[in-house]
Formats: sequence, C-alpha cells, structure tokens
Amino acid sequence: SDLSSGINAEYGATKLQPQLSDTVQTELMPFFRDHEIMAEYKLLCNNVSSGLYVAPSPRTLQVWNGVLFIKIGLFADGCFKFNLIIPDDFPYSRPAVKFLTPVFHPQVRDNGELNLAKAFPTWTPRRDRIWHVLRYTKRCFFSVNTLDSVNCVAAAAIQESIETFKTHARQCVHESIRLNFEEPMEEDGGNLFSCKLLNDTQISILKDKVTSGSLDYDSLFQ
Repeated sequence: SDLSSGINAEYGATKLQPQLSDTVQTELMPFFRDHEIMAEYKLLCNNVSSGLYVAPSPRTLQVWNGVLFIKIGLFADGCFKFNLIIPDDFPYSRPAVKFLTPVFHPQVRDNGELNLAKAFPTWTPRRDRIWHVLRYTKRCFFSVNTLDSVNCVAAAAIQESIETFKTHARQCVHESIRLNFEEPMEEDGGNLFSCKLLNDTQISILKDKVTSGSLDYDSLFQ
C-alpha cells in the first residue's frame, strides 16, 4: 500500500527486521552448536562402521568417547580407546581425535593425537562430517602411509623394514590389551567404555542370557 511504501522509504525496510545483537548471538551459539552435534550423531548412527563404538561423554556433548576393535591387519586384535573432541565453534572447525591407548603409527603423534590435516586440510561445514573423521580413523589402522607423517619414529621404522614396523605394531596391540583388559587405565579422559576378558564358560552363559532376553546389563562389568 501507499502507507507501507511511505514507511519503508522513510525508515528503510531493513530497520523493520529484528537483528540479533552480538551478545545474544554469543549466548545462543552453544545451543546451535549442540544442535549441530546431535545432528552429527544421528548421521553417525546411519553410517556405522564395524568394530567402532562411539557415544557422547556423560560430562559434555563436545567429547565423544570411542573404542576401536581391529580384527585384521598389522594391528589385529588391538583394542584402542580414543576421544573425539568437538571445538566450540563447530561446525566451522574440524574436530580432533586423541587416542588414549598408545598407537604406533606415522599419522599419530606421541601425545596420541591423530593427524587429521592430511585427510581434511580444510573443513567445510555440513559437507565434512564427523562420521567421515571416524571412518578415516579406522582406515588408518590399515594404511601406514608415511607421507606428511607426524611420528618420525614410526615413519623411520617403516622405511627401515616393514618387519620392524610389524614388531612395533604387535607390541602396540599387546599394550592395548594389557591396558584395557588386565589393568584399569589411570588416565582415560573419562572414557565410558570398559573392557573385561571372559573365559569360554562365561561367554557361553552370556550368549544364553542374550538369547533368552534375561541379561542384566548393569551387572556385566561388576
């Protein structure tokens, strides 16, 4: 109408639209970030990878606890715990993966951090996904590429002899079993996954309870 046209001309149409202040945007940022994280977890559930188990930490949604069971290859029989750390400005920055169990690998730093810059040199929101990161994490155990390595000792072992690296890898597997099954890890970053070795009799009883639906999950690791 002529009246609305006059108002827009006098005050400007953009001034009639509500604008969020910087303070309000800052306060709402955690809400939008957590919404993005929950959406990512739903996507992960639709893109599962065998042997890989992940769950948000009870402490914070920005840390996901994980454990990876490797069945074949140089790291076969290994049980590797890790945490996935999601930054405050997610989804605009790349998450990080840090192993709690020692991993001898060219792309894993001495502090357990996985080199994600190699696979994700840039991070594009809503195109690069957390499940992509987790799938890459698993694939690293089947590839020992030394290009752009961040662990010079592991890279040198491969260049010296693949048999030398195999020896280190087996030691790494044995250490993962010892830490996860034989004694509790002192510093596991609050990882909620725990492991327990069962003998053949216990496994048989457990299978029967699962089949009959009488399994008491709360008593599994008591």
